[in-house]
Amino acid sequence: MFEDQYVELLPARTTMQSLTIIGAGGAGGAGGAGGFAAALSAALNLVQADQTAEAASVFGDASAGNVAATGDATSGAAAAEGGAGGAGGAGGAGITG
Repeated sequence: MFEDQYVELLPARTTMQSLTIIGAGGAGGAGGAGGFAAALSAALNLVQADQTAEAASVFGDASAGNVAATGDATSGAAAAEGGAGGAGGAGGAGITG
């Protein structure tokens, strides 16, 4: 067209390419802690004894006594289990190309 006009072309080292972005998703959140658990085992041995001992003597001293004996009290084993922890959060989806 006109001799004094020109077009500047891109240098040879420059290339045009498509760009692909790929990234992994983020990690999921931590799960919640489990619930508290407490166990209690107790044993009680209670004796209620009303006894009367009479002593009588014709010649000399007389004595009388009462004895209330109890056996052993044993409690059973105690067990408790806390609640399960919450599930962790899902990770991020990430970017695919």
